[in-house]
Amino acid sequence: MRALADYRDTVPPSEQDAGDQRSVAVVGAGITGLVAAYELRRRGVNVTLYEASGQAGGAIRTSHTDGFLAEHGPNSFVTSAAVDALIAQLDLQDDVVEANPKANRRYIVRNGTLQSFPMTPPAMLATRLFSLKAKLRVLLEPLVRTRATDADESVASFVRRRMGHEVLDYAVDPFISGIFAGDTETLSMMHAFPRVFDLERRYGSLSAGLMATRGKMPPAPGEASDADLADLERAPAGPPTRARLISFVDGMQTLTDALAASLVGTMRLDCPVRLLHRNEGRWVVEAGQDGASRARTVDAVVMATPAHVLAAMELPAALRKNAALVERVEYPPVSTLTLGFERADVAHALDGFGMLIPSKEKRSMLGAQFSSSLFPDRAPDGHVAITCFVGGARMPERAREDTDLLVERVLIDLRQLLGVRGEPIFAKHVYWSRGIPQYTVGYQAVKDAADETELSNPGLYLAGNYRNGVSVGDCVASGHQIAHRVANYLARAG
Repeated sequence: MRALADYRDTVPPSEQDAGDQRSVAVVGAGITGLVAAYELRRRGVNVTLYEASGQAGGAIRTSHTDGFLAEHGPNSFVTSAAVDALIAQLDLQDDVVEANPKANRRYIVRNGTLQSFPMTPPAMLATRLFSLKAKLRVLLEPLVRTRATDADESVASFVRRRMGHEVLDYAVDPFISGIFAGDTETLSMMHAFPRVFDLERRYGSLSAGLMATRGKMPPAPGEASDADLADLERAPAGPPTRARLISFVDGMQTLTDALAASLVGTMRLDCPVRLLHRNEGRWVVEAGQDGASRARTVDAVVMATPAHVLAAMELPAALRKNAALVERVEYPPVSTLTLGFERADVAHALDGFGMLIPSKEKRSMLGAQFSSSLFPDRAPDGHVAITCFVGGARMPERAREDTDLLVERVLIDLRQLLGVRGEPIFAKHVYWSRGIPQYTVGYQAVKDAADETELSNPGLYLAGNYRNGVSVGDCVASGHQIAHRVANYLARAG
């Protein structure tokens, strides 16, 4: 690491920009950084938004090819008051498209067959997804004693203890793959699903807690996208509002493009931040490509990047010490593979959101979304689009395979599970070397380290999906929250 004492000698004074007395650098133009920059600018703050890549939006990207629409990352999100307000401010109301209400069925694979996930108590009693023994075990959940300690616990341990191994294997495990691409044995119940974890502590059982909070808990899994279940799970209790599962006519990138367009003049693309340090109560940010870096002095910095980005930056030793745990957050690789078929070549009705595949089924995929059933115009007339998810903590090596091999593997599953015939006429493969952050057991140490980093470095804020939730809705809320905190800091600082 370059010695910070040499900083003034390596950046000529003529290249330093003293900035404005109310100035903020936002690092990372994913959805969190975009929202934070947008909200700060609305408050009259002078914002500079730095993005290392050549495109804003982070994991939210959409491509259009031969009539097929492929989402590279998140495919939908759930509305909230903050989301609705943002859509209105960006004048995107006419671009919003709601999920097909007839596609709310969620399939789980068991013994090579698709079973509809039960959404009501009568459906739970009638379903073939669970054995009679498993159903009785769920009914007896109120009688299970609570733990003597409030210590962290894995999702697997929590669910086995309260509802048995079959519910874990064929309900929770596949949904965890859909939300986090994670492993139930290592994910923290306390941090991945804090409200559900709290039900046992407050009410003694999940059943009693759900009854006591009726009308305040989130919709059932089949009513929302996997990527947004965590957002709903964290939604504050209050007057019930209709949460809509939405996207946009031209795909999710509509949102990030609109935010980026509103920030013209403030954004620096292809401009990685390389060095960050505090100087006389303000922050010096050095950014740019090799040989063309430039320093700017600002009042506050928002690091809206994946956790591992901190590891690649030159930081003061004190900041590095507190951030060390944050830098080591796990992000297993994930591949998304959107395939297009002629409708006649798929035997299954595709009458639902999609299918999730438990670990015990030993398949190549984590699951698949029936994209053209969920939203209109995702495939040409007479065709369907199916988006498959591969890798994650379950099979990280599978995500890294090349496109031809991945298509070959996925087609085996699709032929056996959905009755797919022939070859796809369209394929879009997107590989994310670092996918979704894993809230593993002991994650409180990461959150404490992030808190301590901020406390020890006034004017520095850490944001992103490794801290406050992994869904798009979580990230929108995080961007709003960070903007509010920064504005308050600037007001106090004068």
